[in-house]
Amino acid sequence: MRSPGRKRTASVAGAILMVLGLPGVAGADPGVSDEGIRQSVKAIDVPSSVKKLETVNTNGNNVTVRISSDLLFGFDKAVLTDAARQRISRLAPQVKEAVGVITVSGHSDSIGGPRYNRTLSTERAGAVKAGLEQALGGGFDGRIQAKGFGETRPVAPNQIGGKDNPDGRAQNRRVEITFAKR
Repeated sequence: MRSPGRKRTASVAGAILMVLGLPGVAGADPGVSDEGIRQSVKAIDVPSSVKKLETVNTNGNNVTVRISSDLLFGFDKAVLTDAARQRISRLAPQVKEAVGVITVSGHSDSIGGPRYNRTLSTERAGAVKAGLEQALGGGFDGRIQAKGFGETRPVAPNQIGGKDNPDGRAQNRRVEITFAKR
């Protein structure tokens, strides 16, 4: 079970995403009006990792698309949001041109136990894989592989000086889609 502080952080992230105009993002209280959310968001400093929900890195012919799990999924869930399905649909034409294996890697922050985080990241990678397969419309049997790594491959520190690092944890909650382009 996640800590109550994590739920509050997820609600704030959900509210931020809703204000950014991303539909279907879970995490915000459905009883709060859009204006209430906007006022709440104005009162907080938005971490840079929440502002940057996606990055694309190209190294030669290899492409890695890193998408924040805060965009793809509701808090503690492995079901794609509407915004996630739309993003995957927009990514599909690039992936369709890929050669070889397409890898979907799920990652988590360090809140919760290692076993729990590996399971959640595996389920999330599987959900993105299924979304990609649906968006691609077939012909990719066995070429898309999904794996969850839990908290074992952070891209930022989850803690700094023994204190929680929410910005780093947000960066670590991600799914990466890696493929080689022609």
